[in-house]
Order: sequence, then C-alpha cells, then structure tokens
Amino acid sequence: MRHTPRPRRAAGRAFGLLAAALVLGCAHRTLEPSSAIVPGIAPRLAVEQFLRAANDNDLVTMGRLFGTRNGSVAERDDRKEVEQRMFALASLLRHQDYEIQGQSVVPGRIGEAVRINVRLQLADGAPVVPFTVVQSKKGAWLVEQIDINALNGR
Repeated sequence: MRHTPRPRRAAGRAFGLLAAALVLGCAHRTLEPSSAIVPGIAPRLAVEQFLRAANDNDLVTMGRLFGTRNGSVAERDDRKEVEQRMFALASLLRHQDYEIQGQSVVPGRIGEAVRINVRLQLADGAPVVPFTVVQSKKGAWLVEQIDINALNGR
C-alpha cells in the first residue's frame, strides 16, 4: 500500500476545489422565464435576467423580458421605440449589485402577477425598487412595471 504525504493530498484537494469553483463561476446558462419553472422562482428569474441585461445594455433581451399579459414589448412594438425605452430603463437600473428582498402578491391579480422588491446597490445609494412581474398568456414571466419613483430618493 502506497502512502501519499499529507501536504500533497491537501494541495490536491485545494486544487480540486479551485477547479470546481472556476467551472461553476464560468458556467452560464440563460433560462427562459416560463411557467414550467416553479412559480415562486420564475418571476425572480425574469427580474434577475432583466437586471443582468440592463447592466450589459442588452436592449434586445430587456425588450423580450418586459411586457404585459399579452406578451413582450419586443413582439408587439416598434423596434426603435423598444430600444429607446429599454435604453432609458437600463440607464436608471445600472447597478453594482442587487439583492431580492422578497416577493408578494399584487392585490386583485393573485396567480397572474407578483411584486418583487429588489435592493439595488448603486453608486449613490441602495434603494429598494418594486418590480411587478406578470405571467403572459403564453406562460412566460415578464417585467410589467418598475417603480422608478423609488430611484428618485437617491
């Protein structure tokens, strides 16, 4: 039986953990918001993807994730208009970090829309911004409304 010295085993274990962390850190998969995902998580995923797209100035993705029960604005509105609106939202929502603070029902719209409060870490403060997320007729969860007034106090 061969005996491996302890420092070598510890170094191997540390390398394995580092490699696993790198793989997990590099792995990136975009999930489409859909009703197939657990309803409590799908609205949050829509908000997270929208915020990531805002930081990346990815106006196309933002347009796909913003809409109403009838579908995304990218599907129904003029491309130029959508890009201009999403650019304005991206400039307001650009952040250093964010934290989902909670999820609640929207009175009168239970089962159709939820409110998600997000604390945005901005250069000049950390406001909590309410997002209303709605399930479209096709089953996708879309950001329907963002209370940008919450950003005015910064």
